[in-house]
Amino acid sequence: MKILLATNFLKGSLSAIEAAECLKKGILSVKSDSEIIIIPIADGGDGTIQAIKHCTEYTEHISSVKGPLEKTVNAKWLILNRDNEKVAIIEGAQANGLSILKPSEYNPLITTSYGIGQLVVEALDKGCSKIYVTIGGSSTNDGGSGILQALGVSFKDKNNNELSYGGGALENLHSINFDGLDKRLKNIRLIVACDVDNPLCGKNGASAIYGPQKGASLDIVRQLDKNLGHLADLVAPITKEDFRDFPGVGAAGGIGFAFKAILEADLIPGFELVAELSQMETKMKGVNLVITTEGRLDSQSLSGKAPYQVAKLAKKYNVPTIVIAGSIERGLDLKKANITSAFSIVDEPMSLEEAMKNAGILMENTGKQIINLLLL
Repeated sequence: MKILLATNFLKGSLSAIEAAECLKKGILSVKSDSEIIIIPIADGGDGTIQAIKHCTEYTEHISSVKGPLEKTVNAKWLILNRDNEKVAIIEGAQANGLSILKPSEYNPLITTSYGIGQLVVEALDKGCSKIYVTIGGSSTNDGGSGILQALGVSFKDKNNNELSYGGGALENLHSINFDGLDKRLKNIRLIVACDVDNPLCGKNGASAIYGPQKGASLDIVRQLDKNLGHLADLVAPITKEDFRDFPGVGAAGGIGFAFKAILEADLIPGFELVAELSQMETKMKGVNLVITTEGRLDSQSLSGKAPYQVAKLAKKYNVPTIVIAGSIERGLDLKKANITSAFSIVDEPMSLEEAMKNAGILMENTGKQIINLLLL
């Protein structure tokens, strides 16, 4: 039996690689002659760098940059040498991720994406001609203004003072000057990987959908949404096009907007980046089963996230896909998402804390049960 383990990380418990190793152990304990292929996956958020490191040769760099609250953080990023071209892989969450902060520190009014811009500058300094930036898992709602400030764009208030950082400061934005924008950006290709297609503003925009999980109350959500609209109003006459409704510009608190509207980046699904670098489609041919993982399998998971993408690719080669999750939403139409079946690792009543603490052994046991069932 040839099995492809396309595992995603389970937040707070297992990395994608740890999840795969636990599954592998469980599978081999039942059927020792199984051929196991491991491809850690990610959709552009936390863990993307780790997944990419598993599947390709790279040089790792660590840069000291501004974190979301301006405290220095050490951010890891990669350079790949592909076809005699230096390709940078930047995981935005390394510089502005929610995972950097304590819950008590969440505040999208003041958190900044500046550190991501600093990482882009580092990649330019190293001579990279193609730069991938993954932007999932962000703590910010600043429309990418921090990134642009790090790249030389000037944001001024009505008194001609430079704007402070964060989504709240955009309320006082009066003018934008691009004269200082790093000229090297004209000669490179920027690709932004994310897993959502939200617009910048409105009921499905960056602030309304993702602001609450970053610490925004309903009133703050309204303020942030208004501020992002104000930013878009000032940018449109400069770019000669209004990008606020372009799919994906609302990703990561509007970081997608800065990259698309101003830096002319291409926006791609985060899964595509990892799938391409790992040659997942090639490795999918000839396998008997695909197993993928997700922290919680819900309707959002089936609307384009990693498990959905894995199952879609497997369907192309008539390979069944099983999803293993920490929890599963009731009433999901798995067949519509090309998923053969789904299993929760929770095998008896237990608290969330217990499940997370014992995720490794629970994952291993689930792998055992799936193979036992298949061998029937």
